[in-house]
Amino acid sequence: MMKVFVSSVRLDAQAAKMLAVVQKLDQFTLTSDPQEAEAILMTDDDSRLISGSAVFKAHKAKCVTLFDGDVMSYYAPSLYASNHRGLLSRGRALTAGPFASLIDVPKGPRNSWISRLKDVEVEKRYLYSFMGGSTSMARKRLLRNFRSLNIADVLIECTDHYKHWAGGSTSDKSAQQQRYVEMMMASKYVLCPRGASASSIRLFEAMELGCAPVVLADSWIPVDGVDWSFCIFVPESRLHDIDAIVRSHGEEWRERGATARRVFEEHFAPASFGRTLERQLRDLLRRRVDGRERLIRALYPFYRGANDAKRQLRAAARAGVLAGYRILGRKFPYDLNR
Repeated sequence: MMKVFVSSVRLDAQAAKMLAVVQKLDQFTLTSDPQEAEAILMTDDDSRLISGSAVFKAHKAKCVTLFDGDVMSYYAPSLYASNHRGLLSRGRALTAGPFASLIDVPKGPRNSWISRLKDVEVEKRYLYSFMGGSTSMARKRLLRNFRSLNIADVLIECTDHYKHWAGGSTSDKSAQQQRYVEMMMASKYVLCPRGASASSIRLFEAMELGCAPVVLADSWIPVDGVDWSFCIFVPESRLHDIDAIVRSHGEEWRERGATARRVFEEHFAPASFGRTLERQLRDLLRRRVDGRERLIRALYPFYRGANDAKRQLRAAARAGVLAGYRILGRKFPYDLNR
């Protein structure tokens, strides 16, 4: 049991979501006093908000960022849903599961059809499948590669029309979520290319449904303490070889899928996720080095400035390329929804 204090400056939907997750986990006891907490969970992954927080200033050694968004700051030691390899993640950021998608919380993003259908027997009609938006270059290349192919036992479908993260609940949204789950369950393997961040929620959804994941996410850091050998890891550079690679493992799907389901239940199901999260938090606090953290805080404005400049250059380059295609009267060869 770990005593924690949840801190937020913004007090927004992200904070409410993280608080709801922590409240549902038996391994944590909430306290209203940061002084008596073993760990302080900060839900504002923004260097400006964290550095100005009175709680952070008074209890730096106990503060850990808890965040499941796509853009991560790495300002403080952090526990991220989709952590990626980099200089600031080394030794001071760990990966957990996609918090609110594993634990059913009010207004959370979890697809409720997973719980409703995961124990239903479904005929495995597809060797592998992917249904998702074109939210990364890896996905754009994957969708483009299969656009002209028609393989009978493969389903590759772009769903840019569907916005899973948009608020609200409609019959159309529910129908799309149901079909997504049914098609995944009808697949022996599920392709899990990185999304807007280093990984994708579908990896954990595939595991929960007992499907064998094929991971295409070069920069993703897998969750510590988990044997990921049930996955097939494919470098993003080998997207064009996906069909041959998966078929070379064609007879292994049943064992890999069963292991994926078992690993999910051991580490990421509601009854076990608290233990995974507590272990990761304690590990982060043990790894923390005061001198390293002081140096990172001192140099962080330069890191943030470089990242801001990179994003601006990328946006300008994207706009320029798209404008060029429009001037030439040609369609951009990749699907775009971001």
